[in-house]
Amino acid sequence: MTPIIAQAVTQIMLPVVLGLVMLGMGLSLQIKDFKAVLTEPKAAMIGLLLQLLLLPILALFISKVFALNQTAAAGLFLLALCPGGATSNLFSFLAKGNLALSVCLTSLVSMLSPLILPITFIGFIHYSGSADNQLFDLPLLPAMKQLAVVTLLPTVVGMSIRYFADKWSQSAIPLVKKGSTIAMLLVITALVLTNLTIIPAMLSLQGVAVVTMCSLALIIAYFMPGKLNVNNTDRKTIAIEVGIQNAGTAMMIAFTIMHQPALATIPLLYGLLMNIPAFIFVYWLLLLNKKKDKVIMPLEIRP
Repeated sequence: MTPIIAQAVTQIMLPVVLGLVMLGMGLSLQIKDFKAVLTEPKAAMIGLLLQLLLLPILALFISKVFALNQTAAAGLFLLALCPGGATSNLFSFLAKGNLALSVCLTSLVSMLSPLILPITFIGFIHYSGSADNQLFDLPLLPAMKQLAVVTLLPTVVGMSIRYFADKWSQSAIPLVKKGSTIAMLLVITALVLTNLTIIPAMLSLQGVAVVTMCSLALIIAYFMPGKLNVNNTDRKTIAIEVGIQNAGTAMMIAFTIMHQPALATIPLLYGLLMNIPAFIFVYWLLLLNKKKDKVIMPLEIRP
């Protein structure tokens, strides 16, 4: 793939497709969705706190355990700061979770990302002692502006369209979601082709680290809310929201804002490998549901 095409993929296609994904999420949102979650805010607050606190801590822990190099550790931490995205909503649907809670958590973290993500990542730069390394140069205000344009603005536009053209929006949602999913897969494929060194990395410690972070996040975020008396449907949703990140956001920051393809290796790996623990987790949840149904049904059938 020529450098011009590669640049077009990273500088134009990736931000546009990410914006399209966020637009689709906005189209599926209504004010009443937020109201429904806010009437019982406990699950949403727990999910939000786990997303904002647990993932960065996990990223730091895994980076130390696996002794990741500076670039890989930065990529993992960057990924941990990203919102869930459309993929987490899809897995919540497959797991029979609370879809309204899933979409609300995704949108809340997405709306907070333009502010929280650059500030926290710059904090990581100083924490890791890499402040003088140009590889980790993230300009704060430009990063905030670009993230707002790609994540916050399309979400608000989508919600506005849904508000003023409800029927049309509902008919357009499946098409927009399918189109954005296919487009994102094409972009990831193009990025892999332009960065073929990622293939050996899938079988390296970096690949194991990515799968480990996803797996631990899913498990911890499922069992921890249970200790706080969150119902099972919301527990499943919180776990998936915390465990499945939008790698596209991290890739956009690495490629488009920071112009550092090496920093995108971990997010690219994650975009490919996270499906393994995610599908295993959803399958396990469905098996649990079947077992519960078998126990409950005989008790309900009485002469």
